[in-house]
Amino acid sequence: MTTRLLNTHDVAAPLSPHAQEVSCYVDYNISMPAQSLWRLDVVNRESDAETWKTILSEVRFVHVNTSAILKLSGAHLPDWGFRQLEVVGEKLSRGLHESTVWTVEEHRYGRSQEQKERELELHSPAQTDVSRNLSFLARFSELQWRMLTVRSDDSEHKYSSTPLDWVTLDTSIAYWLHPRTSAQIHLLGNVVIWASAGLATALYALLTCWYLLRRRRNIRDLPEDCWLRWVLAGALCAGGWAANYLPFFLMEKTLFLYHYLPALAFQILLLPVVVQQVGEHLCRSELQRSLFGALVVAWYSAACRVFAVLRPLTYGDTPLSPSELQALRWRDSWDILIRKH
Repeated sequence: MTTRLLNTHDVAAPLSPHAQEVSCYVDYNISMPAQSLWRLDVVNRESDAETWKTILSEVRFVHVNTSAILKLSGAHLPDWGFRQLEVVGEKLSRGLHESTVWTVEEHRYGRSQEQKERELELHSPAQTDVSRNLSFLARFSELQWRMLTVRSDDSEHKYSSTPLDWVTLDTSIAYWLHPRTSAQIHLLGNVVIWASAGLATALYALLTCWYLLRRRRNIRDLPEDCWLRWVLAGALCAGGWAANYLPFFLMEKTLFLYHYLPALAFQILLLPVVVQQVGEHLCRSELQRSLFGALVVAWYSAACRVFAVLRPLTYGDTPLSPSELQALRWRDSWDILIRKH
């Protein structure tokens, strides 16, 4: 027995990011108040009597602070969780489901003759198998593997998306809405940077294929040191993008836009490499270099302009009118929240 109170808060569960983490509350002087108050609903009660029967009664636990329902996600925790089934707090309840229904086999606070023995057992220290302690690297590797192979029961979520949606920024995630005004916070990328990063990756692939074909014909467009830097930059940036993006096509779990951010970072790192390559090796004349420089300045100005326009949705510090919010919905798939008064 843990002798701890069951606690949940608005933090993502380790294997089910769309649900809340559920754990036992321990005060480690972290200034985080306990949220351990639950409401118990008997879902198969035969009358209005306050009767809760062991084995027979089917109950649901509803968290008072967040209205989350205690649920069995079906996923197995890694070794650091002793392969136990993950228990989460589900906010978006889709009616009564067997994974949210619980039964009680034994009540340890009754008035039986064994009450003192049971209380002694409750306050005894929990048994810990120290032989199963894992190093940080082992726990990290195990968690990554479990996240890669876990299969989620709930494949749909209001803000879930597919890997193809990430490349074109066809999705967004609403994180916060002010209770009185229209101020809100979204995970929404800079359209100019997002599109430029994807274009840079495609252009790098095309230029690399072009250079390889010409090198097969013994035509060296680049000096050997420049070619080596070009290949190494692509191996790092394009390879990092592929390693952080392509595996999501094999995952059978709920995916969100933020899963693409590590891959996007590698694409953005590749962007100046491609810009330098075009400016130094593809623009032959001074006129071409001047025009390309002006194009880069215009691109940078456009990126700054888009940042300024979308800033209220990024930081949530400026309430906007419904017409202004509607104007920021550049794609129909962007879930901009508009209050209807």
